[in-house]
Amino acid sequence: MLTITDFINILHCYYKSPMVQMYGLESHKIETWRDVYLKSPTQFLISISPQASLFDAIYSLLRYKIHRLPVIDPESGNVLHILTHKRILKFLHIFVINKRCFINGRRKSE
Repeated sequence: MLTITDFINILHCYYKSPMVQMYGLESHKIETWRDVYLKSPTQFLISISPQASLFDAIYSLLRYKIHRLPVIDPESGNVLHILTHKRILKFLHIFVINKRCFINGRRKSE
């Protein structure tokens, strides 16, 4: 499967400068792109276990510059959840920020 990231990598491969058009790009087929992609170093699946901390998940997202991080069950190999930056921020907003306001005795409207 070709992803948007793969497409961007192909564009980076053929891009020379803003003044030079990428003439050959229109005539390429997905098969050609796949060959170029397969010549690049093999990438392994970056995942995290359910026992890992939230810090480890955020660190992996940032370190590997990825947008989705699968949480994989180590015993069955099944994907349990897919973490994204948005889902982590939503979790922090709901379970950390709201509780902090409640603990300090403030309400949202104040």
